[in-house]
Amino acid sequence: MTKTLREGQVWEMAEGTATNPSAEDPLDAWRRKATNAYSLFVVVAHLPFVLAVVTHRLVLSRHGIAVMAAWSLTLGAALLRRLAPTARVWLLVLAVWVYAGIMLDRGGIFFNFRGALIGSPLAVLILAGVRRGLVVGAINMLLTVAAIRATEAGWLRQVPLLWQSGEWRVQAVGVLGAALPQYLLLAWFSHHLSTSVRREAVTAARLRAEAADRERLEGEVLEAGERECRRIGSELHDGVCQDLTGLLIRSKRAQKALEALSNPEAEALRSVVEGLGEAIGEVHGLSRRLSPGWLTARDLAGAVDDLVRRTAEVADVSISFIADGDGPTVDPVVTLHLFRVAQEALANAVRHAAATQIEILLAHDPEGTRIRVDDDGVGLPADAALRGGLGLRTLRWRAVKAGGTLTVGPRPGGGTRVECSVPRTEAGKETESEL
Repeated sequence: MTKTLREGQVWEMAEGTATNPSAEDPLDAWRRKATNAYSLFVVVAHLPFVLAVVTHRLVLSRHGIAVMAAWSLTLGAALLRRLAPTARVWLLVLAVWVYAGIMLDRGGIFFNFRGALIGSPLAVLILAGVRRGLVVGAINMLLTVAAIRATEAGWLRQVPLLWQSGEWRVQAVGVLGAALPQYLLLAWFSHHLSTSVRREAVTAARLRAEAADRERLEGEVLEAGERECRRIGSELHDGVCQDLTGLLIRSKRAQKALEALSNPEAEALRSVVEGLGEAIGEVHGLSRRLSPGWLTARDLAGAVDDLVRRTAEVADVSISFIADGDGPTVDPVVTLHLFRVAQEALANAVRHAAATQIEILLAHDPEGTRIRVDDDGVGLPADAALRGGLGLRTLRWRAVKAGGTLTVGPRPGGGTRVECSVPRTEAGKETESEL
């Protein structure tokens, strides 16, 4: 069973989420994976601090307890994978704040304190989203400014850093542990972003190509149908109509001969002659509807008027037609498309709209030609534009082929309005001026 897909579903299918509504968003999946790798790398990068604390038996010191607490937070973020990624990111943020406190207490605001607070929101922006990253960044800036102000006011003691043997190792480990994980995370995110953009570009290009192929195939089908209609119309006009006309002439001759002999069968033959005349008119009208020929703008009003008259004869609906102005459109192909738009819109209004009144307007002005079909029927369903039946797609295809635009929507006062507008081309202006 075939189902009609909406435009949004097509894009969902391209992204791989339409077939499984519960599938994880690709960005969320990447963030979960990145949180796993980033938290594990932070644990490894900060392990030298822990080893230094244990080796120098500083576990029970103030700085030792803080280092172990911060490392435990990073270890929890790396191991507790059942937690939501945002919760694990907040564990890493808490660890950063603890490390920043250690640096502030150990070396004051001129140690790695500011670097840790200013740089850490970058990881939060990537792993937890823009909003959380901005919140953490704002908090860190407030903490940094507060520490600087407190130091200047004397509320926070500026501790002179006592360089000891091996101090460069502590400094190097601090810088690498703070910067390297974020650099790697940023590089990974940049690679993921560029890959996703390229993938989306390829997907979009494929969808555009498929849409173009589908439109081309639909156009070829419609053009083939148009050619077949012209062929059948020509055969009806040149074959069936001519045969019926010949039969009508012979019937009239026979009728006159019988009337001359006062034969009572002449009256019966009269009804046959009348029926043949009506049949010829019907077949001739059908041939004109199927194959209107190479219409010009001057013929369009007459063709639409004939269409309205013949439709009104068989449809239980009042149809009015107004032609406003002379036609500037001289391209017969464009004119044929406009006639077909009127024909299809009128047929849809008669068959589906349950209308009692249909109004057709053919207007010409210096800007171009506009044909409009209004009905007072039930109107369009809410999802008509999304469903896009064959009739609507055909109207749109014809409007595009004519170089114009198609508008389908509610009519003021109720019902449906179908309007096709074709701009006046420079070639049309020159041709009309010559006429």
